Amino acid sequence: MAGVTLVEMLVALSLFAMVGLAAFTTLDTILRVRAQTDGRLEHLARLDRALMIYGRDLIEADPQAITLEEGVLSATLQDGRTLRSYLRSEGTLQRQSGMPNGDPDLTQTLVEEVETLTFRVLDGEGIWHDIWPDPASDGAASAVDLTLEVAGAGTLRRLVPLSQAVPK
Repeated sequence: MAGVTLVEMLVALSLFAMVGLAAFTTLDTILRVRAQTDGRLEHLARLDRALMIYGRDLIEADPQAITLEEGVLSATLQDGRTLRSYLRSEGTLQRQSGMPNGDPDLTQTLVEEVETLTFRVLDGEGIWHDIWPDPASDGAASAVDLTLEVAGAGTLRRLVPLSQAVPK
C-alpha cells in the first residue's frame, strides 16, 4: 500500500506556501499600481475638463470684449450679459462668472496646485500681447494662449482661436 511520508507532505506544503506567497505579492503589486494609475487618470481628467471649459468660454466670447490685465483674462460672452474671468488665486485656477459691470456671482476652482498661470492675446496682425486691449493695436483679438504650470503635471498650454464678429 502506497502512502505519503511526512517529509513528502512537508515539501508539498512548503511548495504550496511559496506559490501562494508569490501570487499574493503579485496581486498586491497590481492593486497598488492600479490605485496610482486611477489617481493620475482622475487628475488628468480634471485638467482636461478645466481646459475644455476654458476653451468653450472663449469660443463663445465676443472677440471685441476680451481684456487681459494683471494676469486676469476676462471675456464677455456674445449674449452681452455674462462675463467670465480666469485668474490664479491661492494656488488655484479660478473661473468667475457674473454680470459685466458687477461682482462675480459664482467662483469655481478648476485646477488646484497651480504654480504659474500666464495668458497672451494675439491680435489680427499676428502680434502677441501681455495686456489687452493694447492701444497700439486696433481691432479685435484673434486668439488667446494659456500657459499653466501644475504641480505633478508639468506645463500645459492651450491656444484658443476666437470667433470673429459677424458683420451687422
